[in-house]
Amino acid sequence: MSQGTTNDIDETDTRAVTKANFLFHFAASNEWPVSVKEGAFHLAVVGNERLYAELLDKYAMKMIGAQPLQVHGYAQVRDLPLDDFQHLVYCDVGGAALKSLAREFEETPTVLVSDSPDGLEQGAVINFVSIGNRIRYEINAPDAAKKGVLIGNKIMSWAVK
Repeated sequence: MSQGTTNDIDETDTRAVTKANFLFHFAASNEWPVSVKEGAFHLAVVGNERLYAELLDKYAMKMIGAQPLQVHGYAQVRDLPLDDFQHLVYCDVGGAALKSLAREFEETPTVLVSDSPDGLEQGAVINFVSIGNRIRYEINAPDAAKKGVLIGNKIMSWAVK
């Protein structure tokens, strides 16, 4: 394996570690509606096996308030069971596919997180963005509020303006 290939793998791992950390904090630091504060807290990852593995490894045994965190992984959007409630859904797709998924969650307290140049415009509540060599995120707080999810002060302060 060439040195360049090794560096590519390392960056992918770093991105997965960073995103996993942010996703855990999105789950733990926001105020969710009372109606979804019973049973397990469900976090789904669609289309990013490395991120899914990182979340399982570091966070699957953690608690979100009084709820045990359950991490679910799906290869593609069509594999995501839309009739099973998810608190937080991360998806790598953008454009029309993201917009369609956002429509599915429009009337639920599901927070859709994307990594797409047009993420917020297509309906994601939180969207990862790259600034220099760092992963940051932007938030559509009014959409979160419509869903009954109050974005925590710490999460808002870390977002790009």
